Amino acid sequence: MGTFLRDQFIKNVTVDEELLQQVNDFLAERCTSSNEQLEKKGGVQEDVLLQNYIIRFDNRGYKLTEFSDVQKHYAQATKVERVIFTLDSNRAVFSNKQQGTSIELRLDSNEPNNTNLQVSSDDGDLVDSVFCGLLEIIKKFQNHNGKIRNNWTQLLIQLLGVGLGFVASLVTALKLYPYVKIESAFIITFLFTFLVFSNAWGFINQQILNLVNKLFPNVRFSRAGRSPLNWLWQALVGGLIVAFALLIINGILDWVIKVLSNYVQW
Repeated sequence: MGTFLRDQFIKNVTVDEELLQQVNDFLAERCTSSNEQLEKKGGVQEDVLLQNYIIRFDNRGYKLTEFSDVQKHYAQATKVERVIFTLDSNRAVFSNKQQGTSIELRLDSNEPNNTNLQVSSDDGDLVDSVFCGLLEIIKKFQNHNGKIRNNWTQLLIQLLGVGLGFVASLVTALKLYPYVKIESAFIITFLFTFLVFSNAWGFINQQILNLVNKLFPNVRFSRAGRSPLNWLWQALVGGLIVAFALLIINGILDWVIKVLSNYVQW
């Protein structure tokens, strides 16, 4: 990389046509002004900046040099997976970004860890101005998905799942142990049932987390008239899920109390 480097992961952003346009305008202005100054100073060709794009959608991708082509693919795609803006000098391209100026903004809806902004250059002022300028644009399009995509949500799902599994295993053991003709039948039946649940819970938990990540992604590509869920719809879906979960929990607890009443004198 160049002498100066700044990078940062991008979190919880809704990407739409306006964001793409603002980012492109910002980088295009930087590209034009830098190349004009370079020409006035009689700089070398290796320091000329080149603007490029990558867009991946519907399981195929394109490397492009015109933003109008990005807009066309973005509008026509069924599902947009990734958009990348790059602004590199010839020197950076030829040196595999070890020297010169390199600016890259990656927006990836599939891989949160692949969504980041990185700016490097021999010019520290350029690095700071471009990095801060792009972050200011992105901040205007941040959403509230981080309130759901966090470790506390994962902990809540884990505790709820284990609690429901314990209750289900207990009820199952109470139902089955009279038919098991061995010593300590209830304990063995309960342990066996809970062991089966524990092995299945790892897979079930991952599927629940995948559903949460799908409903509340780190990067959501939104298009005019084609966005399936905005924040209001997400809140509605989330509320329905919580209400349904509470209904299930209430039903299970009522069932447990009814079953235990046959075995325990209150």
